[in-house]
Amino acid sequence: MKILSIVPRFTVYVGITLGLFNVLFSYAENISANSTESAGQTDNIGQTYRTGLTDNTVATDDEYIFDSRFFRGDESNKNALLQLSKGGNVLAGTYSVDLYVNNTFFENISIPFVDSAGQRVQPCFTAEQLMRANILVKMPNITATDSTPQQCEVLSYFVEQSTYRFDFTRLRLDLSIPNSLMKQVPRGYVATADLSSGSSIAFVNYLANYYYSEYKNAGTKTRQDSGYLSLNTGINFGQWQFRQQSSISSSDQGTDWNVIRSYVKRPITSLQSELALGQLYSTGRFFSGLGFNGINLRTDDRMLPESMRGYAPVIQGVAQTTARVSVMQNGREIYQTTVAAGPFKISDLYATNYNGDLDVVVTEADGSSSSFRVPFSAVPESVRQGTFKYNLDIGRTRDIGEDTNFANITTQYGLNNAITLNNGLRVSDGYIATMFGSAYTSFLGAFSADATYSRSKLPHRDYVNGWMFGVNYSKTFQATNTTLALAGYRYSTEGYYDLSNVISLRQSMRNGETYQSNTLHEYARTTLVLNQDLGRLGALYVSGSTSSYRDDKPDDNQLQLGYSKAFTNGVSMNVSLSKQKRSESIGDFNADSGFGRNGFKRGNDTSVGVSFNIPLSRQSVMRSVQLNYNNSNHQNTYQASLMGSINQVKDMNYTVGLSYDDQYNAKVWSAGLSKRFNNTSASFNASKGENYWQTSANVQGAAAIHSGGITLGPYLSDTFGLVEAKGAQGARLLNGYDTKINRQGYALVSALTPYRYNTVALDPEGMSTNAELEVGTANVAPYAGAAIKIIFKTIQGFAVLIQSKLHDGSNVPLGADVLNEDAAVIGMVGQGGQVYLRTQNKSGKLKIKWSDQQRDTCFIRYTLPEAQLSQALIKISQPCIAE
Repeated sequence: MKILSIVPRFTVYVGITLGLFNVLFSYAENISANSTESAGQTDNIGQTYRTGLTDNTVATDDEYIFDSRFFRGDESNKNALLQLSKGGNVLAGTYSVDLYVNNTFFENISIPFVDSAGQRVQPCFTAEQLMRANILVKMPNITATDSTPQQCEVLSYFVEQSTYRFDFTRLRLDLSIPNSLMKQVPRGYVATADLSSGSSIAFVNYLANYYYSEYKNAGTKTRQDSGYLSLNTGINFGQWQFRQQSSISSSDQGTDWNVIRSYVKRPITSLQSELALGQLYSTGRFFSGLGFNGINLRTDDRMLPESMRGYAPVIQGVAQTTARVSVMQNGREIYQTTVAAGPFKISDLYATNYNGDLDVVVTEADGSSSSFRVPFSAVPESVRQGTFKYNLDIGRTRDIGEDTNFANITTQYGLNNAITLNNGLRVSDGYIATMFGSAYTSFLGAFSADATYSRSKLPHRDYVNGWMFGVNYSKTFQATNTTLALAGYRYSTEGYYDLSNVISLRQSMRNGETYQSNTLHEYARTTLVLNQDLGRLGALYVSGSTSSYRDDKPDDNQLQLGYSKAFTNGVSMNVSLSKQKRSESIGDFNADSGFGRNGFKRGNDTSVGVSFNIPLSRQSVMRSVQLNYNNSNHQNTYQASLMGSINQVKDMNYTVGLSYDDQYNAKVWSAGLSKRFNNTSASFNASKGENYWQTSANVQGAAAIHSGGITLGPYLSDTFGLVEAKGAQGARLLNGYDTKINRQGYALVSALTPYRYNTVALDPEGMSTNAELEVGTANVAPYAGAAIKIIFKTIQGFAVLIQSKLHDGSNVPLGADVLNEDAAVIGMVGQGGQVYLRTQNKSGKLKIKWSDQQRDTCFIRYTLPEAQLSQALIKISQPCIAE
């Protein structure tokens, strides 16, 4: 019979302690002040001990002490209370404890407590256990030939000037180690031996979006109907991890299945790297980004401690109606969602690995659409002194033109604290490019400069050579709170080509087609991102870029200005100005250049927006009002929205709004409803205009498939956890949003940080009364991409409270130890001879012991009444009989 109880043990201990206070508190002050002699000695008449935690340090002056001469009751009760009152006295045995080192949780571990040379019972450690906790240990009396890290000794044997503190009620063991005796490792360091590759758990993240609109145009009714399902799936086999991103698009034109990428990867900790094979993307850090099928081996900075670490962009725009927003990259849709009328922000894109600018298409409910481009480029980068980073790609390009084999390698080395050396080489059929550069960090800011040489072979032409030069700068000016996030300039000579342009240009020239690109024949590009904190006056930002070309194409310019301010009454304001000038070729095909001949269409877009957010009440159904004004090319749009929550339904929010367009004198009503469930989130939107109406629905969630079945959740990152706690249905995950253990005994931890210690804890409130958690906290350190199964053991059975008396009718001694049939201590006797236990058996035997003498032992035999088996707490009375 296995019986264990932590929470009831704490309850009994508190009850005993309160009883001691009730009996003895009136004596404590006098003893502390007047009985100095008795407080420091031990004799046959009385003993004095401090109470509280087990601690191998001396008692402080403000701790309570008790004298055994004031214990009331018979000799047996007195002996049991004396044993309990000794702060350093716990029974020898092995305890599963939460180990803390210098007040930082390390792990849950089984530690034996031993009787050391006749002294009180102390925790016993192996050298290996202490070294894993980054403690510097010494090996006195053990030579190099016969020493073993498995030898168990008390803490002071290995570490001088160390102390421990054991909280028996919470099974928490704290070690206090001098800083000089701790191994100096970077903050966030995780030993390789602690990393876990997890289990073979398959998973899928899904995002489904349905969009329908109906509108009249020139008397003709048109319907627009589309569906989109995004799937991000994977499964692990040891350290090998398979991943696939795909989507299903359905419209009037048909249904398309699009596999964006499929690949396998695994960590290689000995190289501090990650290996990937399949449909991949090059980083675009120093050369243009490419999609390719092949192999990638690169340094993984996540393996570094957090203190030694050195990007998908956030997309912002304005929708005139409830609209569908699609994000395209290299002509492929990588994201789709529905947004309400007004300003929107998209910040949850999957990483796109510096693989080209993003094209954003906003399709309004009335069928109209608009688009804009979000530049996507890397920032200057420096690495720490002595750090070497590399990236190697080998494969065959895909989806950008005439596919070709290629290879590239880039390296970075921190020469010293200020200078980083960057180098790269890219080779392909009829193409070679080499790059060299440096980054310099000083109080003036971070600078980087690089030069890239290319040699390219194009159809109908000889090899062409060219150079590209780039400089970047970033700096935060603390005196003015100004952040120059990125200022860059790039210049290229006439013969310089990116490999991506060469591949596409070769195909278009052979097919007699016009090839257009924002980077082909680009002469220079300048970018700027600036943020200015104005303190109480708000914040200002400026973002701009300009590109010039060689083929008489006009310059492309983009400028964004923004101002935000939060007032003391909770009202917030945002003002934005956006101006964009772009041109597209409309000329005839030129066989020599592969580009249009001196014909360009010029576009000029200007947009001004002002928005206010006015809070109403956090407790009210109506929580806030959003007011927006937007002017775009002399078209004025006014919008007002009311947002709130439905108090009768948990996590359900709504929005209703009205917008007006003065150009068309059009009013549009809109409404939206969203609900977050335990395992998914859903939203519904609808709007009605003069000539159209629109509706859409969105559902997002995740599922994990494992040996115990299928467990649902709201979302899963690439690295996640699966909690298994059989019998703990209803327990809540403390670090998860209202996530509870389901009926099958599982729950999902949506995200774990790779190469870091992650603490996962369960709150037992809500569990069945017939179950208890043995341990409520677990610590895991996963590899990147790992799916970790975290098992919490539970003890299931009947909760029993036994009222017991000795043969002479007196109560079983308060504080006596309670042992099960396996001779394991499961608790202690409470006041009035009460014994608490949890057992799966309907009958059994307990041993009660209050000293080392055989005569101070008795046994309780119990049988649970059938009539009480359904009760949360079964109460019975049984005598404690000597055997």
